[in-house]
Amino acid sequence: MNEPTEKPEMRGNLRVICHVDDIGEAGKGLSLTNIVKGDPERALDLFLVTDGDDVHGYFNICPHQGSPLDLKPDVFLDVERKYIQCTTHSAKFQKHDGLCVAGPCTGSKLMKLPITVDEDGAILLGS
Repeated sequence: MNEPTEKPEMRGNLRVICHVDDIGEAGKGLSLTNIVKGDPERALDLFLVTDGDDVHGYFNICPHQGSPLDLKPDVFLDVERKYIQCTTHSAKFQKHDGLCVAGPCTGSKLMKLPITVDEDGAILLGS
């Protein structure tokens, strides 16, 4: 028998997914459950990156072949920390909008997540 799935922390109707201090220099990967109605055990993989004081969130799926962007956990940025980079195909994406500017999927975009950063630094899924 499956254990009951733990209820996520909520603030109003927005889900707390982590704190801004949890995001490392090269990003933060997350696997969330309790997102898909009717399939609470299904995990969705996403990641967060910072750009100055801004935080951006995306699904962890390269538009080129649908593979995860990170081969090493929590490494989503290139060496210079300027672009999000797919480690499989070296495609580079702008942090602020997920637009691919170099590589096999140039012109495509990562799927952006609606996130909000609360006054205490909590990152909330939703807007």
